[in-house]
Amino acid sequence: MVEGRFKLIDLLIVFSVVSAIMVIGFLGNLFFKKTGWPEVLFLIIAGILLGPVFNIVTSASLLPITPVLSTFTLLMILFRGGMELKLFTVFTSGLRAMIHASAFFAFGMAGVAVFLHYLAGWEWIDSLMLGSILSQTGSVVVVPMVQRLSVKTETKAMLPLEATLSGIFNIVFFFALLETRLGGILDIRDALSAVAAKFSVGVLVGVVWLRILFHLRREDFTYMITLAYILLGYVFSETLGGSGDLAVLAFGVVLGNDEEIFHMFRMSLNSSALSEVKVFLTRFQNEISFLMRTFFFVLLSLIYDVSQSSLLLGLSYSLPLTCILLLLRYPITSISTWRSPMASDKRTIVFMCALGLTPALLSIIPLQYNLPNAHAYPLIVTNTIILTNVITSISALKRQQI
Repeated sequence: MVEGRFKLIDLLIVFSVVSAIMVIGFLGNLFFKKTGWPEVLFLIIAGILLGPVFNIVTSASLLPITPVLSTFTLLMILFRGGMELKLFTVFTSGLRAMIHASAFFAFGMAGVAVFLHYLAGWEWIDSLMLGSILSQTGSVVVVPMVQRLSVKTETKAMLPLEATLSGIFNIVFFFALLETRLGGILDIRDALSAVAAKFSVGVLVGVVWLRILFHLRREDFTYMITLAYILLGYVFSETLGGSGDLAVLAFGVVLGNDEEIFHMFRMSLNSSALSEVKVFLTRFQNEISFLMRTFFFVLLSLIYDVSQSSLLLGLSYSLPLTCILLLLRYPITSISTWRSPMASDKRTIVFMCALGLTPALLSIIPLQYNLPNAHAYPLIVTNTIILTNVITSISALKRQQI
């Protein structure tokens, strides 16, 4: 009877925490609509108040379920990112965005790694891991923010695409580096060959599912069976020693480019017939994204150390790293917008640098493996998220006043 009572208490605590997270997420979205400041800032502040300041909620109550939720969230990010990558657009009008995102990620990761290795004494592999986390822009912040600004149409198209691409780069490169950190040997040629092979498997799986999905399109809950297929594809790929993440990404790319895939493989199917399924998938992902980003931003805040020494340590890393990323972003933006209508929006593009959900999620993973400097990752990333979101918000507000 006593054991059952304890289980009931644990259940009540879980329900209370989950409901609190949902309310915080709703209030964060309302905060953005009313003020124009990113909900990320609201979520982090709320988490710090609930955790380190008033000790109402502790990270210990959430950490046990974090590995499962983090994997699921990463899969949803990769799948949605793949669906949003319209290949024809990327290789035509989106070429500048691809160059911009690739250059910012590569040089940003290198710049962060150089700072951490030579000035902080980190190992190269750890420095590159944190660099792969920070070198991005968050779609959860940038997309709604840029829609409010009076900028060129090309700019409104480029910034979301940059956020999508950089988010994919974050996840793929972070886990490649993590695998190396856990005992692998990094060989560039072998790594690229492995990535290409694993991605190809995902494409094949995606093409097969497109044909199946076409015949199931009139059935109820086809988007749910698609989600099941995504998870099974991940399990199948991981069981065979492949990369479930890349398989899910490739599957998303195939589903997002179904018209081109039908044409490429000469499949006599009407891609418009799948539009309703894709609408439901997008809605479902929006709901999942709302819950997951609230969870991870709050969790990141709960493990945040508010002591003076930790705050000074975090800022001693985050301030120079933010400056490095901005300094690198300026020439990259100048090149990617050269002789383009976007050149007049160059300053806005530079300061649309806010970090989003992916860094928050990835920063917690080193804790699961007890890696060197594992506790520094959430501290540095949280501070950098706050700084970049403040910079983006101030830039957006000034732009609106012009």
